Amino acid sequence: MKISQNEFDLFRRLIQEKCGIALDNSKAYLIENRLARLIAETQCKNFGELYFMLKNSARAKKLLNQVIEAVTTKETLWFRDQYPFKALTNIIFPEYSKQSDISEINIWSAGCSTGQEPYSIAVTTQEFARTLLDGQKFQKRISILGTDISERAVEHALIGEYDEIAIQRGLSPKRLKDYFYQNEKKWQINDSIKRLTHFHCQNLLDIPSQLGPFDIVFLRNVMIYFSEELKIKILKRVTTVLKKEGYLFLGTGETVQGYSDRFAFIKHEGGIFFKLL
Repeated sequence: MKISQNEFDLFRRLIQEKCGIALDNSKAYLIENRLARLIAETQCKNFGELYFMLKNSARAKKLLNQVIEAVTTKETLWFRDQYPFKALTNIIFPEYSKQSDISEINIWSAGCSTGQEPYSIAVTTQEFARTLLDGQKFQKRISILGTDISERAVEHALIGEYDEIAIQRGLSPKRLKDYFYQNEKKWQINDSIKRLTHFHCQNLLDIPSQLGPFDIVFLRNVMIYFSEELKIKILKRVTTVLKKEGYLFLGTGETVQGYSDRFAFIKHEGGIFFKLL
């Protein structure tokens, strides 16, 4: 079923309003493909009828959640791009391990999808802790929050169970052996890693003031979906929940330049991350 220009305009305004994703005209096919199943389930005759249901029916909230689930990208893998985790091991964790006056080190993985990023951070934490004489003490100071707009993705992350395809995406055989156990045909993350993490649903357009404060924020491969105006707003909100001299990681190709002047640039292992001034 083809979507008309008018129908596409209605949906992309709705999607940008609710979750910030900016779609240009070239993405009409994405709406057609990803909402095709919902069109069939609701027995709507066209996209305009589905939009009307979203705005006026008793099941509007549930339908909106289904639309968001359909259009949000859940592309993720373990230890993505490597350099952020090397930066934790080589620069940030050594710095915090010497600061005994900090009782907690809070890390936020925003847009965490099905949990691979926060669990990768947790594995990095445990591996670094083993290099310290008081490693257990350091590990107990770490708290990792993973959030995503997708309820389904957060539920998956909470369970911490992955199929063979997901496991093969960036996870070494050694780490698979050390941090997972097989549960029938799937792989379950160890409880020692799960204890370092917690998850909940969070829309980045509505970051509550009580969230945080965080020492480290991962906001990776999320900003690319936002408009220029929204990138400025999101980074401004991040600065309100990130501690002074806290660290920010963005995705490869993403930057604060042109959107915020509150950060210093740090280069490490072929990548760039940022420190709040």
